[in-house]
Amino acid sequence: MKGLLLSFVAVLVFIGCGGKVEQKAKYNYISAEKTAELIKNDSESIVLVDIQEKDDFKEEHLKGAVSTYAYPVKTDEERARLTALIPTIKSGQKIIIICPRGGGGANRAYDFFLKSGLKKDTLFTLTDGQYGWPREKISDVLVK
Repeated sequence: MKGLLLSFVAVLVFIGCGGKVEQKAKYNYISAEKTAELIKNDSESIVLVDIQEKDDFKEEHLKGAVSTYAYPVKTDEERARLTALIPTIKSGQKIIIICPRGGGGANRAYDFFLKSGLKKDTLFTLTDGQYGWPREKISDVLVK
C-alpha cells in the first residue's frame, strides 16, 4: 500500500511540476532537434522569441534568443515586449516561441502574434520549452 501511495504521489508531482505539456492542434510546434539545426545552419531564417522570466533566461537560453521576459504573457506590459519585436521580424522568417515548458505562456504569445498580423505558417512553439531541452544530446546551442 505504501509503495502504491508513493507511486501515486510521484505521478502527481510529475504532472504538476514539469510533466509533458499536451500539444494542441491549433498551434504549430517545432522540435529541439530541428531548432538546433536551424540555429547552427540557417540562423538568419529564424527569430527565437524567448519569453522566459529573467532569472530563467540568465540561467540558460538558446544561442541567438531574444529575451523578452514576457512570461506569462498576461499583462499589457508583457504583450508590449512582444509588440516591440514585430518590426524586427523579416519576411519569411520563422518565429520560434520559447517558454519554460511550451504550454500556456507560449500559447498566449502565439495567439498574440496571430492577432498582431503574423501568419500562422511562420509561428512555432518549441516543443516542451526550455525546461524540456535535451541537454544530454544537444548542448552546443545552449548559453549558460
